[in-house]
Amino acid sequence: MIKTTDESFVSRLTKDPLNALLHLQYAIHSLKNNQLYLSFAELKTAEFLGIDGIDIQEFKNVLLSSMPQSEIMNHNQYFRFKSLASELNYRSENNNFTVLDVGGGMGELASFIPEASYCLAEPTVNGISGTSLPFIDHSFDYVVSCHVLEHIPVEDRRLFLDQLLSKSKYGLVLLNPFNIDGTHVDDRLKLVIEVTGAEWAKEHLECTLPRIEDIEDYAKDKQLQVSIKSNGTLTTALALVFVDHFAEKCASKSDWEKVNKFFNMQFDANVLNSDRYPIGYLVYLSWPEKPDGEFGSLGSK
Repeated sequence: MIKTTDESFVSRLTKDPLNALLHLQYAIHSLKNNQLYLSFAELKTAEFLGIDGIDIQEFKNVLLSSMPQSEIMNHNQYFRFKSLASELNYRSENNNFTVLDVGGGMGELASFIPEASYCLAEPTVNGISGTSLPFIDHSFDYVVSCHVLEHIPVEDRRLFLDQLLSKSKYGLVLLNPFNIDGTHVDDRLKLVIEVTGAEWAKEHLECTLPRIEDIEDYAKDKQLQVSIKSNGTLTTALALVFVDHFAEKCASKSDWEKVNKFFNMQFDANVLNSDRYPIGYLVYLSWPEKPDGEFGSLGSK
C-alpha cells in the first residue's frame, strides 16, 4: 500500500510531469516529511529530467547518509528490490545505466541502485502515468515494472507491455507473481483478504494473475528475446505476509525488524529461490541484437 503523499504536488506534477524543478521541490518537501525513499527517488527523477543551474550533490549526500536501514525493510519488498538491482547490474556493463521504474511505489528501488540514473513513474505518487508515459521512445536503457502487471486488466496487458518496451533501449525487466498450477491461487488470495483486508490481494483476485505462457506468447509474437527466472518461494513469502500483518496489529516493531533483518541478511537468492513453487518470476524481454546497433521496434508477425 502506498503511503500518503502530498496531493498538491501530485496534482501539479500530473499536469506537468516533466518539470524537473517541481520534482526537486517535491524531493525537498518529502525530506522534511521524513519520506526518505520518496525524497531520494524524486531527487533522482529531477536529476534525470535535467535540473539546471542547481548543485544537488550536497542534498544527495545528506539523503544517502539519512536513508533507512534497508536490512530491516519488509522482507518481501527487500527481496524484490535486491532481485531487480541484481538483474539490472547483471545486464549492464557498469552502474551508469538509465532506468525507468514504472509503478515503483515510493521509489524504494532507487536506493538499491544509487549510482544509476533513475526516474520514477507512479501516477498516485509523482504524477507520471505508467499507461501514458511522457517520454520519447528509447529514452532509457532499461524499464522496470515490479508487481504491476497483475494489477492491469487482462485485455490491457499487451498494450501496457508495448508501452514499457517502447521506452527502453535494451530491454524490460518484469518481476511478478504468476498463476502457477497447484498453488491454490484463489483460495490463498481470499485468505489474505479475509485476514488482512489487503487491497493488493483484492486486485490480484479481480484482475487474475498472468501466466508465464502469456509472456512467452507475447515475446514470440513481437519477436523478442526472453529470459525467465524463478524468484522467491511461495510459502515463505505468503507466511511473511501474515507475519507483517500480525506484527503491525501487535505493535511489535522491534521484533518485526529482527525477523526481517535475519531473513534479509542471512537468506539470499540461492536459499530462497524455488524453481518449482516460486512466489513469482523475474522476466527480461529484450530486442534481438542488430549488427547496425539500432534499437528494436515492436511489431507483430
